[in-house]
Amino acid sequence: MKKNIFYILATIFFHLSFFAQTQDTALQAFSGKIKQYVRNDFNADPQFWAMCEDRDGTIFFGNNDGVIIFDGEHWQKINLPNNSSVRSLLTTPNNTIYAGGYNEIGTIQKDSNGRYFYRSLIEDLQLEGKNIENIWQIHSLNNKILCRAFDELIIITGKTATHIPASTSFIYSNLAGNNYYIQDANHGILKLDSKGRELVQVFTADEFNNEEIAAILPAANNKLLVSVKSGNIYEANPETGKMQLLNNVFTNLPKDQVISAIRYSSDAIFLGTLSSKILVINNKGEVLKTPAVFQNLQDAVIHQLYKTASNNVWAMQNIGLAFIDFKSPYTYLFNKASVYDALLHNGVYYLATNQGIYYSSQNSNSMAPEFKKVPNLHGQAWSLQLLEGDIIVGHDNGLFKIQDGQAIKIGSVSGFWKVTPITNKKGFYLASHYNGIYLLENNSGNWVLHNKITGFDESSRDIIASDEPDTYWVCHGYKGVFRIRINPSYQRVSAVDHFTNKNGLGSSFNVNVTRWQNEIVFTTNTGIYRFDAAQNKFISHAQLNSILDSTKNTRKLTQYGNKTWFVQDDEAGYFFTDEKHPTLHKDLFLNLKGSFNRGMECIVSLSSNSILFGTTTGLYLYNIENNKNSNGINTTLTQISYSKDQELKLLPLTTNESEPITLPNQTDILRFEFATPKMPHGTEVQYSYVLENVDKNWSNWQNIAYKEYTHLRPGNYKFKVRSRNTAGLSGTEAVYNFTILPKWYQTTLAYILYIIAAIVLLFAIIRYISKRMERDHLKSQKEAQRAKKLLELELEQLKLQRDKEQMSRDKMHLEEDVLNKSKELANYTMLLASKKDIFSEITDDLKQLKESVKNDDSRKKILEMFQKLNQHKIGEEYMEVFDVNFEKVHHNFFEKLKEINPTLTKRELRLCAFVKMDLTNKEISPLLNISLRGVENARYRVRKKLNVNHEDNFVSFLEGVAKEAEEPQENE
Repeated sequence: MKKNIFYILATIFFHLSFFAQTQDTALQAFSGKIKQYVRNDFNADPQFWAMCEDRDGTIFFGNNDGVIIFDGEHWQKINLPNNSSVRSLLTTPNNTIYAGGYNEIGTIQKDSNGRYFYRSLIEDLQLEGKNIENIWQIHSLNNKILCRAFDELIIITGKTATHIPASTSFIYSNLAGNNYYIQDANHGILKLDSKGRELVQVFTADEFNNEEIAAILPAANNKLLVSVKSGNIYEANPETGKMQLLNNVFTNLPKDQVISAIRYSSDAIFLGTLSSKILVINNKGEVLKTPAVFQNLQDAVIHQLYKTASNNVWAMQNIGLAFIDFKSPYTYLFNKASVYDALLHNGVYYLATNQGIYYSSQNSNSMAPEFKKVPNLHGQAWSLQLLEGDIIVGHDNGLFKIQDGQAIKIGSVSGFWKVTPITNKKGFYLASHYNGIYLLENNSGNWVLHNKITGFDESSRDIIASDEPDTYWVCHGYKGVFRIRINPSYQRVSAVDHFTNKNGLGSSFNVNVTRWQNEIVFTTNTGIYRFDAAQNKFISHAQLNSILDSTKNTRKLTQYGNKTWFVQDDEAGYFFTDEKHPTLHKDLFLNLKGSFNRGMECIVSLSSNSILFGTTTGLYLYNIENNKNSNGINTTLTQISYSKDQELKLLPLTTNESEPITLPNQTDILRFEFATPKMPHGTEVQYSYVLENVDKNWSNWQNIAYKEYTHLRPGNYKFKVRSRNTAGLSGTEAVYNFTILPKWYQTTLAYILYIIAAIVLLFAIIRYISKRMERDHLKSQKEAQRAKKLLELELEQLKLQRDKEQMSRDKMHLEEDVLNKSKELANYTMLLASKKDIFSEITDDLKQLKESVKNDDSRKKILEMFQKLNQHKIGEEYMEVFDVNFEKVHHNFFEKLKEINPTLTKRELRLCAFVKMDLTNKEISPLLNISLRGVENARYRVRKKLNVNHEDNFVSFLEGVAKEAEEPQENE
């Protein structure tokens, strides 16, 4: 496994060219990131002195306030009985944690509820009342616990303590292999004998100038590497008792002091210093180039260093803790500006940023890039391209060539995005401008910017050559897609086709063009499209849309080797291009979410497994084939608590399905806290959980390390939680079974009593109902008799009602008959009046004829005709008949009108009756023997007498009067 890790890391830094060819390959692992922990995180004093970890990955720190415990998510503090600081910690092979403080030594234990506590061994070891002062270091050797104080070495075997006093004072101790070495001031370095009873001198004080030792570390061939605080590095041979000075680490550095040291690998040793942070040396004592990751430490004072089981390092500092993650999937290379493009050329990195062009200036043996800025090129840079051996920059100020750390401008025009080669014209390029396209030529290394190509004035930031010669696709951020054709001489654009959402695109905004699988594709807000030349429109790209969610905005799509990289809705990821059903890999890059430059996302592949991302916060290097072995990474429940009636109680952490933990009814809040201690602390850890019988599915992944449930119902439950980190590691699943007890009235006995009570109640109800039915039967009989009488009365009343209704109908028929007769009478009267007029006309005609006839016989005949007409002349008798009958029919109506106005004449009353009968003025005229004009005047006078407004309907008014006239008769 270590071999694989080494190979992967070596591959990454081979492409970066950050390492010297002669330098030890172990240094290639020193790329990573630092996660700093401060007082607000652990809530204790910021000074740390010691550290250890148990087999589960939980970490214990010695602090001025006691023991600080960290499981990767939660911090816990334990105070010693005398509240002293903890200067030493040890994890034994049987996973016992020892802690040493001032006049205190004991063990750190965990109860069944997951809470840690300190158990003092002072009484067991019969050390009460003895002034042993601080226990500075604790080691384990051959089932013995070795505790170093200044004045003595205490060897603990079971409950027995053996004391070996110091000649002067014990100032340092350490294990090297199976040997325990200890420095006695003025007496050199001593070794504990094989029986563990006495100390024997191995090296005299003169061998290392009696300097205070910072570290004794194992070396090759059973030798030792000894570092003293002054910075001298010695190679020591225990067999000969001789020590050889190899080097002083501060020879070419400012004078400082070495405080601690650890061996990280076979040829790499980390030195913690008083003010120089961490130095790296090899077995020869030579100081290697300090990794960039160490330069990011916030505190220069390193009290102690600790290498974890996962080969990462903790630095205990004066102001907190620093976790140095050498297994981080990414390295933060640059943070001075927003990166829009990156280029690696001849081992030097070039970055296009919003502040200009940066490049890595150090030589090939550098371990990390140090960037300098091109001095004469400031402002927004968009692109970096290697063209015919030259580095060409697209910049807000124009096109530039980078040479010897300087920028040389090409032409005099400003505002270029990038450069695109012309496939059929060697040495010629298209320079994409803010307002069109320029022709660029490389003439034997001399770059010449020609005139603008006429006929196209749109911004051409996103441009790609079509499969057709001299044809290009240009995507505009707001206007859609243009297809332009340029004439063979590249002087002008001969044709422009403009495509928008009317041509198959879902939207005209945010369209980008790229090549995928040697096909031109267009990424948009509404999916990915390709152009169908036969239909002359854009159609959905079925394959890519089945892989990438078409509801999200795919802003970047680029293919490197067997992987296709993308940025979709601010999330970066990749999938394997040739897979039949590709899976999206995005979790590793979640820390980049929301940090990309929109429309100018920067993804640069260095190799199949190394990728660069340019973001608004800088440049990141990712290794996507880091060790993905998740063996031994367990998701653990660290604390389970519940509250009832505002009282918090803890639950045991161990449970099984056959004997679940029971909780009382009406539990207000049930809280699960969990962690994954062995998960690397430098990468974000996420959790997903499910509570069976409550949750239908696993929750979404989130970085919150607890879950609360409120007011769960009685029943059996199983809580499950799993973990992962963004580097692809997964933790095992933790399971917890528990039961919430029912209330007393929800138990089985209660349900039996409920059934018995229900049966008794049922019988009582039946008996009650029977008696009630008897009473109801008697009552119903009486009610039936009463109802019979009421029915007879109702029938009688119904009969009377029917008679009354019949009378009403008869009356209505009579009234209708009277109305009809009145109309017939009026019609008859009008007929007689008409005939009277005809007689009058005939009489007049005969009179005229008599005057004109001279014959006596004729005159005599006409005279006879006069006599007959006079004998049958229609007089006024018909009107008298009409008046008498009409008066009888409309008597009540006339009386009601007279009540309104007594001055109404007989003719006016008759006019009102005619109007009510809905006769026209023409029909009324002969009945009243007046002209049409006279009828209109008469109607006007009557309306005025009756106070009928001009806008009111006269007929409706008279019908209302008629109804009022009929009501007294109905009441009678």
